[in-house]
Amino acid sequence: MEVALIGNPNTGKTSLFNNLTGSYEYVGNWSGVTVEKKVGMFKNNSGRLIDLPGVYTLNPLSKDEGVVTSFFLNEHVDRLLNILDASQLERNLHLTIQLLEFGKPALIGLNMIDVANQRGIQINVGKLSELLGVPVVPVVARSGKGCEQLENSISTAPQLINQRNSVYYGKEIEEAVIKLASKLENKTTHSPRWLALQLFEGNQYIKTYIGKLIAQTEVEALMEELEKKILVKEDVKTLSHLIYQKRKVVIGKILAEAVKKEKTVIPLSEQIDSLVTNRFIGMPIFLLVMYFMFMLTFDWLGTPLAKGMNALLTGPITDGIENLLTVFGASVFIHDLIIHGLVAGVGGVLVFVPQIFILFFFISLLEDSGYMARVALVMDRIMESVGLNGKAFIPMMIGFGCNVPGVMAARTIETPRERLLTILLTPLMSCSARLPVYALFVGAFFASQKAAVVLSLYVLGIVVALLLAKIFSTTLLKSETSLFVI
Repeated sequence: MEVALIGNPNTGKTSLFNNLTGSYEYVGNWSGVTVEKKVGMFKNNSGRLIDLPGVYTLNPLSKDEGVVTSFFLNEHVDRLLNILDASQLERNLHLTIQLLEFGKPALIGLNMIDVANQRGIQINVGKLSELLGVPVVPVVARSGKGCEQLENSISTAPQLINQRNSVYYGKEIEEAVIKLASKLENKTTHSPRWLALQLFEGNQYIKTYIGKLIAQTEVEALMEELEKKILVKEDVKTLSHLIYQKRKVVIGKILAEAVKKEKTVIPLSEQIDSLVTNRFIGMPIFLLVMYFMFMLTFDWLGTPLAKGMNALLTGPITDGIENLLTVFGASVFIHDLIIHGLVAGVGGVLVFVPQIFILFFFISLLEDSGYMARVALVMDRIMESVGLNGKAFIPMMIGFGCNVPGVMAARTIETPRERLLTILLTPLMSCSARLPVYALFVGAFFASQKAAVVLSLYVLGIVVALLLAKIFSTTLLKSETSLFVI
């Protein structure tokens, strides 16, 4: 049995995959971490689970999201496992409705039910299941609670398919769906209704697929006729907007019946977000965090530890090795080679290890706490002015630790132009390999202003990178519009 695991980014999809298959995959805090398809066997050996990239809709915004549509068109799948964030149901259900329209047996894993309860959101799981027409199993993917029940439901339920259409899109669209379905009859194994609705939404992958089955002129004529009818009658600008509105109405009705909000609780995470992503104070807060990080690295913690390391190397370690060489009667050449060559040479680098360790620790803390994603949001306006978007800031920040993983992290950027620009500019970020050089210079020439000078060197790298980004985006790499979804 082939089961596709699909859901919005950051809904705990990868954590659920790990719990159901017993394998470990990297769990990140920003959109796009699951770039490739991952496959694992269920613990009870009932089938294979395929972890697809996180998407908000089956109509792809990027090539990474296009992986999902391509998978549905070209790969075999027996069942769909849709993971929902219980605390963000309204947003998540847009994808759920599209999956139900796909026509394959489906099952829903309602994740983060604990978070929803903390926010005063009470979900009637039975009612939600009844309204959607598919089984719904509450889980806490992070701890594994409910995962065994979910796994058993996937393998034991004989029929999970939704037999009814959950959304009525209006007379014009429904007639167009029937018309296109008649043209596709006996030409595809996919649901004609799903293909038609995805085509009307503007899914280019579906348009290409249908174009291979029936004449492109017929498809375009059908689309033009439908758009004329809709735009005259409905108060919408595009066909996809109308489809979105119709789904939103149905989702609203589902939430009204299945979800009850006992109290309005603003989570601590959102309270922090209101400060760190504020358009006015978000950037000063980020600079203060960075300054605090550099002060700890180069002054408050780094300097005492570096001095302690130096004292250890030049004192007990050097004395111990000298005594050992004397006991063995080593020649003057061997003595100088080991003491003044190896110990002094390696020691000169080891002195900076505490500072490098502290810097790496804080960069990891910024990434795993989710603050880096907030910085991407804050930085988007500035990055957009030079031809990039906020996501380009994440690889550049990782570049402060090491340029190589920074360049690798650029794969999450959707458009090829911005990805190339980010890869070209990331090496301008001051990585840890340059840290000993900076530390040496500030120690020799700027003893009283170490942190400020090193911070200015890091800022200078960012400024030069932004200037070059502007030059490149307006000259050599003038193509494609910026896209930022986080």
